[in-house]
Amino acid sequence: MEAGLCDTWVLPPCISVPLLEVSRRLELPPVLTYAASNLWNFTRSGKDFSDLDNIHTIHTFTGTEDESWFFMVSVAMEAKAGYAIPTMVRAVEAAKTGDYGTVIDALKKLKGCIEQVGELLERMYERSDPSVFFNQIRPYLAGSKNMADAGLPRGVFYDEGDGKGKWMQLRGGSNGQSSLIQFFDIVLGVEHASQGNSTPHTRSLSSKTLPQPSFHDEVRDYMPGPHRRFLEYIKHTGSIRDFAMQPLDTPEHIKLRNAYTNAVDTLSEFRTKHIRLVTRYIVLPSQQEVSTQRQNLATASAQGHRDDQGLTGTGGTLLLPFLKQSRDETSDAANLHAG
Repeated sequence: MEAGLCDTWVLPPCISVPLLEVSRRLELPPVLTYAASNLWNFTRSGKDFSDLDNIHTIHTFTGTEDESWFFMVSVAMEAKAGYAIPTMVRAVEAAKTGDYGTVIDALKKLKGCIEQVGELLERMYERSDPSVFFNQIRPYLAGSKNMADAGLPRGVFYDEGDGKGKWMQLRGGSNGQSSLIQFFDIVLGVEHASQGNSTPHTRSLSSKTLPQPSFHDEVRDYMPGPHRRFLEYIKHTGSIRDFAMQPLDTPEHIKLRNAYTNAVDTLSEFRTKHIRLVTRYIVLPSQQEVSTQRQNLATASAQGHRDDQGLTGTGGTLLLPFLKQSRDETSDAANLHAG
């Protein structure tokens, strides 16, 4: 271990060594991820995983109902939308052969699916208090990336003993690590840029600047290996947007375009609902006066960023600018006249 390290920066060998080994086996970074806190952290009392009365967390940090509800809402959303995955995979294949009926029907089902997921998201307000989330739950999800304001300028040192170890700055768990939402983006052809000053669907194809990986691409490293490989496969299979953009004016193609834009608009509205939730659970609590007696990763990282544009999410992004950019990029995909 490096000399002169502050104890609060160091993960000791008794924790870091087994954590690193388990992470390698799971094909995940050694930090709390969305999969660990949500997908692998629930039990059921009924057959319907999308029914919030049937699912319960196995482990929580705080022991509060607020935390359990926060995790289980995400599980229910994943379960509710699971049926759409094979439907949309078939639709992508059908687009290659010009099978309008299959694609249009799938897009209508996807629209309804996203609406149902959005309704579940809005149930977060029922049993998860914003103050409890921000001050008690969020610190455990904070990660170590972009956390200099919270006292982790270099991240965390993973001490492996015998003088071995390394610094890591890792994103915390966030719903941005959900492979489901990225799947929707991919099949609909929604592209996301790494910066907020570019528009993917209208940028010049002759640009000599090499594109940088977007957050959405980078965050796949925080997904389970099978999920990551599935998304890469779908990404290289094609998107329905390419089919919808064909310069045709037949009645079938007009129906296809309408179904496509309706689905994209619904996904954009879902992201708007998420922005409203983030405002209530993170932005507003961060603007309240923080006691100097009690500081944690959530409150400390909010200091110096009292305006909502400077807040950092648990995934290591500038919170509201990133979410608004993602929403706007989704809406932009509905412009089928863009090159």
